Amino acid sequence: MNKIIKNLTFLLTVISSTGFAQNQKAPETLTSLVKQSLDFYPKIKEQQQAVEISSYKTKMAESHHLPTVDFSASYTRIDPVGTIVIPLPDNPISAKFFPNNNYNTALNVRQTIWDFGKTTASVDKSRSEEALSKDGVESLKTTLAYQVANFYYAIIYLQKAIVVQQSQINLLRENEKIIADRIKNGDEIDYNLIATQVRYKNAETRLVDLQTQLDKQYILLSTVTGKDVKNSISADADFSWTQTESENNNWDLKIAKDREQIALQDLSIASNNAKPTLAFQGSAGFKNGIVPEIQRFRFNTVAGINLSIPIYEGHRIKQQQNIAKLSYKMSQYSTETQQLTVKSDVEQALNDIKAARLKLEMYGQQVEQAQYAMKLANSRYQNGVITNLDLLSAQTALEEAQLGELQYKYQLVLAQLQLSRLNGAQFWQ
Repeated sequence: MNKIIKNLTFLLTVISSTGFAQNQKAPETLTSLVKQSLDFYPKIKEQQQAVEISSYKTKMAESHHLPTVDFSASYTRIDPVGTIVIPLPDNPISAKFFPNNNYNTALNVRQTIWDFGKTTASVDKSRSEEALSKDGVESLKTTLAYQVANFYYAIIYLQKAIVVQQSQINLLRENEKIIADRIKNGDEIDYNLIATQVRYKNAETRLVDLQTQLDKQYILLSTVTGKDVKNSISADADFSWTQTESENNNWDLKIAKDREQIALQDLSIASNNAKPTLAFQGSAGFKNGIVPEIQRFRFNTVAGINLSIPIYEGHRIKQQQNIAKLSYKMSQYSTETQQLTVKSDVEQALNDIKAARLKLEMYGQQVEQAQYAMKLANSRYQNGVITNLDLLSAQTALEEAQLGELQYKYQLVLAQLQLSRLNGAQFWQ
């Protein structure tokens, strides 16, 4: 397990050298959208209520260190009561041991003196559960923030892809007009016009698909922010990701460790159940029935020490201890599993970043080559050196290169977001 932790720490440290952990801030538009979602999203408010509940539970557990005080009043009717007769010569005297009507009022106090760590263990568990609830809020905030970031960059990608697609449509429209004019002059055949029109319709269909996906992303973004944010992100927005600092704070792993700590405290509580409890009990008040004036209300006090030692409980405590031991072992395995998952996810994200950068460099070269080829093709087509099919091939190659470059820019930023999320970076703060 220690080896896994060392490897995971090393991988998360590598993030600072991946080239995007720079002293820069996230885009203001993205930061604003994230803050809107954190203020609005009901699930976060629900989890914050759980934190408050945990806080009250901790205070309840701590209250067992304090004494309990209550007031009691009682009335009891006794019939018959014990009577003694003193046989005096002139007038025998009859005396009762208890009155028929018994009244008692008292202020009662109970204070645990020593419970061998039972209350302390319960308080520690409550505090750990409170910490788990707080980490749950931060984990949920982080998940939501990166979900918003994914929507944000998906919108940028789709808007830029629409620009490329619209440019392709404009070129096809211009070529369709040129071909139609050449057909009138007998310099072109109908087949080339039909082929261009088919490509034009296909390009329009792809444009509709891209616009539909863009609308969907805006709907999802509006859902988590609680506002209509359509058209709030510029198509010229920066298509890159940076973070202000490198952190090592994976929330999924932290929550797993919180649960492991709670399981350990459950084990401590189960072990303490077999220990004795020493407590003080006392009361002060007024009652009748005190000899010799049994009808008179008199002030009285009672004080004592109570020692409770578990002797036999049907092996329940032993079974509780066994369950707690197994639960703790399960939580340890769960933490190890989470460590392996995070380690694997980090390695995959690093690999995705490496692959995306390599392909992005290749597509950058392809775009330059395709742009040059398109420039030559336009010139040659207008001079009648190449056919319409050659021109369309050059247009298609340029479009594919531009869309490919956009796609890998998008994949790169997604991989960087994933790596940043795994490291727990709160870029919106």
